[in-house]
Amino acid sequence: MALQANFQLASGHIPYQVQRSARRRSIGLKIDTTGLTIILPQRAPLAEAERVIRLKLAWIQAKLAEREARVIADPAPKLAWGEAVWWLGEQRNLQPALRGKLTDDVLFLCAANDARIPDALARFYQRSAKPYFAERIAVWSARMNLYPTQTALSSARTRWGSCTSKGVVRLNWRLMQAPASVIDYVIIHELAHLAEMNHSARFWAIVAQVCPNWKAERAWLKHYGNQLLNW
Repeated sequence: MALQANFQLASGHIPYQVQRSARRRSIGLKIDTTGLTIILPQRAPLAEAERVIRLKLAWIQAKLAEREARVIADPAPKLAWGEAVWWLGEQRNLQPALRGKLTDDVLFLCAANDARIPDALARFYQRSAKPYFAERIAVWSARMNLYPTQTALSSARTRWGSCTSKGVVRLNWRLMQAPASVIDYVIIHELAHLAEMNHSARFWAIVAQVCPNWKAERAWLKHYGNQLLNW
């Protein structure tokens, strides 16, 4: 399990997470859609994470600024009647109605005015995500023989899912915009953490055993993820 922490600055802080790797002999840094990650060898003191951040601070700040610029440049969907939004990897046009419902090419929402469309859309995704995720988690838990103690929805802006040391799996409701195969990959990823609380070779072997195309699914999220999160 990754440890969440903050590196304090005079003008604020930099959130980061620490991962342990039994295969690494040196410290690694990674910046992606989840933010900054410090990868420590298994026996390295935790204080090494902050030492490396101080040493590479200028580079880290520059890369985080580039990431933020990409998020801003990657436009969010225009949420207005007649515009298209994503539903399980396919586009649906938004239309007003007395209650939310989905047809082959239209997503009907109940919103008093245009300003209320984002909230109505979020509620529709959240309401739909609960049974959909529950069904897919049940399928993959049975195949992998890995069962979470609890599941919940997440509204995180930087993470698609998480798994705690107590077996609690959280999935971002915004995943309902992604293709079904991508959602399955995220579920498989988090269930694999029930066996390996890291991203070691053993962890990826568990993922690959049931999701051999996992690299393509992860690449889809990296390419389109900002569009799904940026509204």
